[in-house]
Amino acid sequence: MRPMELDRLKLKHQRRLFKQWKEKPFDYKIEHPEPQHCNNCGNDFVGNFCPYCSQRAGVGRVTWRSVHQGVMDIWGLGTRSLLYTLLQLLLRPGQLIGEYISGKRQVSFPPVKMLFIVALIFSAVVYWFFPAVLGIDIDIPAEGSLDAFDEWGRSHYSWFSLIMSLLAIIPTWVMFRNSPRNTCHVLPEGFFIQIFLSVLAILINFLVIPISLIQYQVGLFINMLILMVYYIIVYKKLFGYSLWGTLWRQGFVMMTVVFLTATLGCMFSVEIDTSIIDIFKRKQIVISPMVIKMLAFCVALALAVITLTFGWVCNLIATRWTRRRAHKI
Repeated sequence: MRPMELDRLKLKHQRRLFKQWKEKPFDYKIEHPEPQHCNNCGNDFVGNFCPYCSQRAGVGRVTWRSVHQGVMDIWGLGTRSLLYTLLQLLLRPGQLIGEYISGKRQVSFPPVKMLFIVALIFSAVVYWFFPAVLGIDIDIPAEGSLDAFDEWGRSHYSWFSLIMSLLAIIPTWVMFRNSPRNTCHVLPEGFFIQIFLSVLAILINFLVIPISLIQYQVGLFINMLILMVYYIIVYKKLFGYSLWGTLWRQGFVMMTVVFLTATLGCMFSVEIDTSIIDIFKRKQIVISPMVIKMLAFCVALALAVITLTFGWVCNLIATRWTRRRAHKI
């Protein structure tokens, strides 16, 4: 057999193993088949954990291993490792999130705790370690009328990603609740889906930091491109639509989120773009900045409602057409 054919077979074998790992990453085995005595509640049982108090089998007196485990658990490096969950989130995001919302809680590090730890590490590295220790600062250009809300969003990327993700909960519920897979998913499931995606956004931004240090705009573009690809993969795997069906539904979700973010910008912005004020002055209209902000808020909110309503109607028509077609077949 030729070397190229051997390499092709090895590559095919590695792909098959990777696919098997994505579908079933854990192989649970009984580590203690013999009878065990729980030192916590006094129950006798067979297995890895006590069925009454959930204490692990084989737990006895405190040792140095117990000290090590206690320290590691603080940062999520013990049971259900944070690092392993982040690896799964990068390599099998759709499967991981789908398993978690379907009831497999042990496959993942607790997502809310994971978001807090990842955001804390990211903020410490970007806003303290780089400037204070290495003397490196990411140059964020101030384009146009960069107001307080824009500056806050750029300098607090972790929180901004979380806010953007949380704003997508209701639009995702509206556009994907009649999907072939995870049909009629509820808002609490949407909450955890967006928490996972927030962690993924921070993680991707952390990985492209070297590019952002060289050229911020290039790093931002690559970050958004990778994140968009991941979002498509996650939504397609979670809800079971085709690629085109996932894209146009996700497009309505993203447009709604953009308009809702604009409403927040109108609420918390301090400055008003001078070009907008000049337009009213040229038309000899006297209007206060507060009224301009309220008008902009109402317009952005109306656009968000109109976009989501139009997307809901399109989704309803597409769903009924698909069901009728499947019924005829």
